[in-house]
Amino acid sequence: MKLNKHIKETLLSSAILIASSYTSTVLAHDFVSNLGAPAGAGATDLLRVDCFNDSTAASQSPTHQMFIQINDGTAAGGKLSASAAVYTPGYGKATTVTDPTGGDGVASPSKTLTVIGADQQDNQFFITVNHSATGAKSYTLSYHCQDASGQHTGTSLPLTVLQNN
Repeated sequence: MKLNKHIKETLLSSAILIASSYTSTVLAHDFVSNLGAPAGAGATDLLRVDCFNDSTAASQSPTHQMFIQINDGTAAGGKLSASAAVYTPGYGKATTVTDPTGGDGVASPSKTLTVIGADQQDNQFFITVNHSATGAKSYTLSYHCQDASGQHTGTSLPLTVLQNN
């Protein structure tokens, strides 16, 4: 009888753990990758995120901004930065975030790239990730398509990798 109670508790705990992990995965759009050492300080990853109206997203409003933040997982190799630019004709803008201390587990301050005037249509955002010195770098890029109030809108998952150095 005690064995059955233990099994039930274990199954219930596992179900709760799986459910909470699933929720955090859905809410956090993270891309984990690295910049290879052979490409040197010029190593650059190029990524594309498509934002769109999605009836299953937290918000059905149009995408108004792109949230980005980067966490440099490696102490060596200089500073790591991510830049986001919008590819909507007539609304070209860009922003950059930099993780000042690599390998400390603390991500960069976040920024949002606002697309005022273009938020009545689908948008493509291009994100580049690069570093300032030689050596391999591991990183986690957090990105979110958001409406004007910061709620999630439709986001392409996974994002499209156009170049991976």
